[in-house]
Order: sequence, then structure tokens, then C-alpha cells
Amino acid sequence: MKQYTDISSIYQGTSLSFFLIEGEVDKALNRYIRGHQKSIEKHLAQRGVRYAAFNIVHSSLFGSRSLKNLVLRQCPTLDKEELNVRVKEIRDKFKKEAKSRLMYIFGVTPTADGRYCAEILCEDDFDRDGDYLTTLYKFLDNVVRCDIARYSNDTSIDNKFRIPQGENEEDLPQWDNSEFLGCDLLADNLSCGHCDTVSPIRFDNRFNIPLPLYPQISIKLEPLPKALYILFLQHPEGIVLKDIQDYESELKNIYSAVSGRKNPTVVNRMFKALTDPCSNPLHKNLSIIRKCFLSKLRFDIASNYIPTHGRTKAHNIPIDSKLIELPEIIKEQGIIV
Repeated sequence: MKQYTDISSIYQGTSLSFFLIEGEVDKALNRYIRGHQKSIEKHLAQRGVRYAAFNIVHSSLFGSRSLKNLVLRQCPTLDKEELNVRVKEIRDKFKKEAKSRLMYIFGVTPTADGRYCAEILCEDDFDRDGDYLTTLYKFLDNVVRCDIARYSNDTSIDNKFRIPQGENEEDLPQWDNSEFLGCDLLADNLSCGHCDTVSPIRFDNRFNIPLPLYPQISIKLEPLPKALYILFLQHPEGIVLKDIQDYESELKNIYSAVSGRKNPTVVNRMFKALTDPCSNPLHKNLSIIRKCFLSKLRFDIASNYIPTHGRTKAHNIPIDSKLIELPEIIKEQGIIV
């Protein structure tokens, strides 16, 4: 069993979560742990530990092109031929070598640079002869130990009466990253490779969003989130969401160009709906943008293209403005300042 820390923004909102990363060579172990989830929950609850989620991750969960998608998440610069070669190598290795891992993220704290530091327990050395019980419950005992230590330096305190994490509303997670973290953990388990190249983002005059250095990646957004995305790209200094009214004219013009809708009544209705405090569609559209990139790219790559906010609370897209090329039609018409 290993205990370690890892730093990435993807860990936001994943505290107190289990991840079973299923390997092909451990099918019996996978069935065993799946069949004992209720026993695990009961064992931990009796000791005052209530986890947030138990995530089971396997390549079959990600569609018919799952392995290709996982490889592209890690290495989006691959062309079609390179991708096919890499997939074949990994598929053969996966069937012969990929072991299962059981992980527990027992602590997630923000770092000074706006990322998150995760404290992680990991067990990938189960008895392959079929005696999984001893290793599993030793792992769970360490989960209890870490959980107690996290909330109190005095282990004599009955941890049933701990104050739950996130009692302060400002500390509550903004996003649920479990699905995308699961993808990245699975890709690591399959040794899919790694790429740190940041592609420029270039819109054409039909407002498609190609990433030139990622030839197999396609980013598709509906007109409203796409217009919102262009607005954020145009303001690298960031936009405070509560001040979105200050950008009304600019956003309406972008939306009209992107959607082809010129009727002022329709465009005004769009903006009014976007700023409705009751349904909060502004956050929903930011979430759509976020999920679109995270469904295609590993988190540390996707984070270059995702609107996020730091301590100033202004949302901005981190990518270098020199790597952004907006549609010529918008520049020519003077829609964007």
C-alpha cells in the first residue's frame, strides 16, 4: 500500500472518494470488490467514516471508441496512423499486464497557486491467489486512520461527532470532477502516454473551433456557450460573473454573429435568460464549456482552455492570448473590441 500526495486542479470536489481502477488481469478481484461495496460501507460507517462516492472505472465505460478516446486524452497531438499504432500496443499490454488499483482520496486542500493538493491511499498489491479479504480490510483500516488524523490530532476523540467537511458554503466544491479524474486515472493505469503541448485555438469564419496541433480532437459547442466562450477569450483579464451586464452589447453582437439570429427580440430574450438569477444559466453554460473540453482532453491540458477563477473571482481562460485566433468576420465587423 502506498500513501502519497498529488497536486492538480482536477482534485477539487473529490475528497473522501474511492476509485477502483479495474485492470484486465484482475477480473476476479474486480468482481470481489464490486460485490463487497455494501460491506465496505458498513465497515467504515461503524468506525465513523462516511465517504462521498465509490467510483468504479473501466475502459468499457467510455464507449465503443473508449481506448482511442483515452489515448487521445493523454496524447492529443497524435495523427490517425500514430493513434492506431498506440492503441494496438496498449490493448495488447492491457490484456496482459494492467492490474487493478483501489484508491481513496482522504484529503483535498487548495494550494497557493489555485490548484489542489490531494492526499491519497493506493493499494495495487492484492493477493492474486484469491485471498483478497486481508488486504482489503487492512486498506480500510488505513482509511479509518487517515480519516481520524485528518479531523483531529487527538485520536481518542469519538470521530462519530466530527463536523463534516464543507460546513462553510465557500468551501463547498464548485465542480464534480470524479468522472474526468476517473478517465485520467484509467489512462495512467493503461500507460497511455503523456503530452504537454498546448495547441493554439483558431476559429474559422463558420465559428468552428479547431485545435491545430490536436488533429483528432473536435470541440463542438451550441451558439450560446460558444458566444460566451468567445467573450471570455476576448477578455484575458477576466470577467466577474456578477458584472456580466457590463458586457451586454458585446455578448449580444457575438451571439448574433455565431447563431445567425438577427432579430433583436430573440437576442434580447437570450441575454435576459442568461442573466436570470433564479435558473443560473450563466454557470450552466460555463459548465457545458468545461465538460466539452474535459471530455476530450486530460485535465492539465484542458485547463488551458477552460474558464476558471482565482482569488480575484474573475473568470478567465488561462491560454496565452498569442495562441488565440478569433474569426476574421468578427474582427472585420468590429464586433469585438
